[in-house]
Formats: sequence, C-alpha cells, structure tokens
Amino acid sequence: MLITLKNEQLELTVNSFGAEMNALKDSSGKDILWTGNPDVWKFHAPILFPHCGKIKDAFVLIENKSYPLKSNGFARDLEFSVINQSENSVVFELVQNEYTLERFPYNFSLQVKYELTNNQVFFESTVKNTGEKEFLFSIGSHSGFCCPRNQGESIEDYQIEFEKKEPLVTIPCYENGFLANDLDGKCPFSKPYGEVQPGIIPLKADYFGNGHLFTNITSDWVGLRNKKDNSLIKVNCSGYPYLMVWQGGNGAGGISGNGFNCIESWYGTADAENTDHSWENKPALISLESGKSFTADQSIMLEGF
Repeated sequence: MLITLKNEQLELTVNSFGAEMNALKDSSGKDILWTGNPDVWKFHAPILFPHCGKIKDAFVLIENKSYPLKSNGFARDLEFSVINQSENSVVFELVQNEYTLERFPYNFSLQVKYELTNNQVFFESTVKNTGEKEFLFSIGSHSGFCCPRNQGESIEDYQIEFEKKEPLVTIPCYENGFLANDLDGKCPFSKPYGEVQPGIIPLKADYFGNGHLFTNITSDWVGLRNKKDNSLIKVNCSGYPYLMVWQGGNGAGGISGNGFNCIESWYGTADAENTDHSWENKPALISLESGKSFTADQSIMLEGF
C-alpha cells in the first residue's frame, strides 16, 4: 500500500512493503529519491534490520544454530502494518512471524515513523524486544538519491560533504563488501581515508565499488552537494557509529544513466571476510534486553531547492 504525505515543500510516498520511502519530490515535482530502473537497483530507501551490510554465505549462527539471513536483513522484504496516520505523518509496524523466526529467533516489534516538517523528512526506527530473551541486532538506513538530478549534469558535478569538514576515518572493506583484515589479522580496523580536502569526497563514475565505510564521525550531517547550483541534501548521522557511502547506476551518463548515490547511517557493519558466522561475535551489534526499546533517529533535509 502506498501512502503519500505532502506539505508546501515536499511530497513523500511511502510503501507499507518494507516501510520504505518510494519517492520524495521537491516543490517543483523533481525527484530527490532514486526511482530508476529496478533492474539497476530495486530499492529506493530500505530500512536495514536486523543486520546492516553484507552477510557472508547467507547464513548466521545464533546460539550455535544455523539461520538463513540475507545481506541487509529482511525488513525491506516484508509487509508492515499501518498503525497510525495523519496528514503529515505515518507509522508502520513489523512484528515477528513465521518467516522472521526462521531467520531471527526472537520476538520483536519494529516501528518506523515518517513525518514531514517544512523542508525535512524525519523518520525514526524503533526496535522493541517483546520476548523474554535478550537479543543482538543492528539497524540502519539506505537512502538513495538521484545523482545527477538535472539535464546537462554528470556525477562529477556533485560531491559528498561532511558538516565539519573533518579528516575522515574509514574502516577498510574488500571489493566484495566484507570487512578487511589488517596485516596482523585484526578486523575491523580503521585508518585515515586520505581525502585531499578534509570532509569532502568528489564524486566520479564507479568510485565507491561496494561502498566506503566511515567511523569516528563528529559531524551531525553528511550531504550530497550539487556544485553547479549549490543545492544540498543533508542526511542526519548524529550519534551513529558508522556511515556507508555507496553509488550505483551510471552517473556519468547524465540523468538517463540511472545514477544514484546512497548515504547510509548505520548502527552496525557488514560481516568480516574471516567471519566465523557467529551472531554473538559480529562487530557492532546492539544488545537489547527484554521489554527494552532502541530508537534510531534519521532525517533528510533539502537546502537550496
């Protein structure tokens, strides 16, 4: 089911399947979120739960039992219920079912709320442990933005920009998307990213491969800047321990190239290349006791549109 929220500056369409934003348009009707060819990427802005990033060999071991689990979790592939709706907001909920229990053996509620306020989309994902056993999980966003957006532009007219122009710290990943080991076998490990201008990443075609993962971020937002018209899409990263940047399509081919760039705030990371598959040993998972909740706040703000 598609639900549309609208104010004077934004129009947001959210699908109950995956509780996923399917379209975001500015006041002129121009697409902000990627809505391109599903053969290139079938998503737009999926919610990642109960895992962020790549899962090696498509299974995990939870309490020594094997469970099938795909990369980026299962929430994006399931229908949510609508539990509250108003003119400017909507709340979706997913609870455990036979399908989820075969992949993640815990009782939970995942509520996702979207709200429009002026030139911003606020959304928050709240995980509640409704069972009797403590569990581990990760959660994140995966919003993809049109890049380029306008006729006559290329991806090279854009850059990723961190609020504080801080020297960036990366967690290296292999080309297959799994966390890399250092020379001593440590994983994960971090190192300086090495950008020429602190906190600025110029974009070019095929630059990110399976993504670049950042940590130790002090900025409150990371944005996609159009250098031609100076417009900026800001994505909240305040409090998040990790941020993934990834791109797809052919941004060098203009707007017909189906190009997009994803700015993804994560509580969690991909698997290590040398993982033992044990859920309990995975890096960066959140522990949630019975009856407790965890909320990941997120927002997208448009400036100069």
